[in-house]
Amino acid sequence: MLDLNDLRLFVHIVDYQGILKAARALALPKSTISRRLASLEESLRARLIVRSGEDFALTPVGAEVYAHGLAMVEAARRAEERLLEARREIGGNVSLSVCDLFAPLLPELLARITAAHPRLALSVEIAERDADQIGDGFDLVLRAHHWTLRDSALVQRRVARNPLVVVGTRASLDRAGHPADPADLAAADVLVYGLASTTPWSFRGEDGSETGVALAPRLVSVSVALLREAALANAGLAIVPEIAVREDLAAGRLLRTLPGFAAPPIAVTLLTPPRRLMSATTRLVADTLAEAAKAHALAAGVPWMGPRIPLSRPANVVQTSCAAPTPVVPVAEDGCPNDLESETTMTPILKAVGAAALSAGLASAALAQDATGPLVLYTNDFEGVVTERFEADTGREIDVVQMSGGELLARIAAEASNPQWDALIFNGSYVMHGLDLQEQLLRGVTPANLDNLNEIGRTYLPESLSWFPIGLSSSCVMLYRTDLVENPPATFEDLADPRFNGMVGMADPAVAAPAYPCVAQFFHARGFEDAQGLFSSLFENGLRVFRTNGPVGRAIASGDVSVALITSQVAFSLKATGAPVEVVWPEEGAPGSVRGVAIQARTARPEGAKAFVEWLLEPATQTYLAQAVPSDGLFEPTVVGAERRADGPPEGAVYRVAPDAFAVEHEEAIKTWFADQALN
Repeated sequence: MLDLNDLRLFVHIVDYQGILKAARALALPKSTISRRLASLEESLRARLIVRSGEDFALTPVGAEVYAHGLAMVEAARRAEERLLEARREIGGNVSLSVCDLFAPLLPELLARITAAHPRLALSVEIAERDADQIGDGFDLVLRAHHWTLRDSALVQRRVARNPLVVVGTRASLDRAGHPADPADLAAADVLVYGLASTTPWSFRGEDGSETGVALAPRLVSVSVALLREAALANAGLAIVPEIAVREDLAAGRLLRTLPGFAAPPIAVTLLTPPRRLMSATTRLVADTLAEAAKAHALAAGVPWMGPRIPLSRPANVVQTSCAAPTPVVPVAEDGCPNDLESETTMTPILKAVGAAALSAGLASAALAQDATGPLVLYTNDFEGVVTERFEADTGREIDVVQMSGGELLARIAAEASNPQWDALIFNGSYVMHGLDLQEQLLRGVTPANLDNLNEIGRTYLPESLSWFPIGLSSSCVMLYRTDLVENPPATFEDLADPRFNGMVGMADPAVAAPAYPCVAQFFHARGFEDAQGLFSSLFENGLRVFRTNGPVGRAIASGDVSVALITSQVAFSLKATGAPVEVVWPEEGAPGSVRGVAIQARTARPEGAKAFVEWLLEPATQTYLAQAVPSDGLFEPTVVGAERRADGPPEGAVYRVAPDAFAVEHEEAIKTWFADQALN
């Protein structure tokens, strides 16, 4: 049978009028193109091309084959575009399997998401079956468990944790003799949340001691509704997730016993397909469901789930300031551009945070000893790779809340009078500067391994020591299609050339987190008049503004635009996929963006937060983060000894970063001017 790939390559040979030109455009060896052409001619038993020096001509059979091949390629292209467009649109059916614990969230959540997306339909099952039992029957599975989930093809994404508490009615407590020690539960009627009876149960005290108790449960169930009703009916003392009985405890219908002891907490886990295989619809539902579950679990703050974090680390815990490098296990890269940028309008930092922060008053001094519970990290980067590695390296627990940049700023502002976060990672140092101005960040922090900083890290380290650089990347480089652009641009001014009319795209600085540092650098380096002149010339030449860098990347990948001003992470990720693109790094340097980590000014966990900063300033950590995330990992490390990615910007590339004070001071004026031009 005819090899359709050979036929496709033949069409490209004809389109580019030669094997060498086709090889260059497709980034394939010339020998490969020649070999596939010979294979096609052998299959058809006919000569297709007449070549003589520079001359190129089709034989009559070649012309006929080209016509059929072109029709096939065009049909495939249309099918691909239609299928990809369907994956990008929010619509179709998403099937969910949600555990009983989070069933009460679903009516409001589903009503909200379906109202926002009329073409979306949802199939929902309330169940507790393990993922391998349901296999491919569901797109997303949400579970609450204190047992190990079975292996499956789905990816486990831990959303939150919640403690198991021991509760009962006054009558049940009287019958049990009001237990004062976990051992007292051995003789009590107990109702247990789980799949099967677990013997013994382990309880941790505030001093870190552990007590094992052999329980003989009268009832074991994963139905929190059943356990709650049984507890209210005086059937016994229930060991259930705090979420399930939160309202009953507040109303006094149930009373808590053994408050100084913690049973193993439950993990809230969302099982999903690998992110690169998720459609935009499935990804939207997954992120919405995860955020709702996280918010519900932490609605009453971060509950106590174990002993206080010690001021000095135990001997069996790795000290981040002098840890030996741990092995790095690279994660397979899918090369997809990062779509986790802000889809929410990013109002200027002083607007988003200022009023709420000022109403909170001055930050109080950090506590001398950490409060209980896991460290809470807010971040717009490194989804899914921080939790397990940090906990394994340091022995400390962490809950990670990942959102887009705009959503993070809005949440921080809303929580200003009662912050729920301990540490923050944000790709954009001007945001850190703005938060510091509002006294939201803890100043004068001195990590034990601060001397690890390399020249990049020392360059951008603020005098206040309120945040710490953990990566540098370009907020915009020029990326062009090698098959559509014969003479690529060398400078940003070249983009105003009429040959690029309507074919240049970039992200909106008022929406996309990395796009504002790009524009701010032009205004700082050139002055307002020259920068406005440059962008005015680009707008006059048909500059196309997309909401975020993700759509810009898709536009250049499809040929909708031929040149893009785009982040270096997305640019080099696209190049790694084999797309016919190349990066232009201007000689004077490319606008840069500094990623930083900071500690919340009034954190109740200063030691844990400081340990997190120290962990990020370790070369082994930055090497791991660079390898673990396809797009976010393309950054310049800020510590000595960290390994940078070879598939990113060339070593020694020059970055130009607008001073944070300038970017914050002029943010509203720059974004307003840019928006006005885009509308004209």
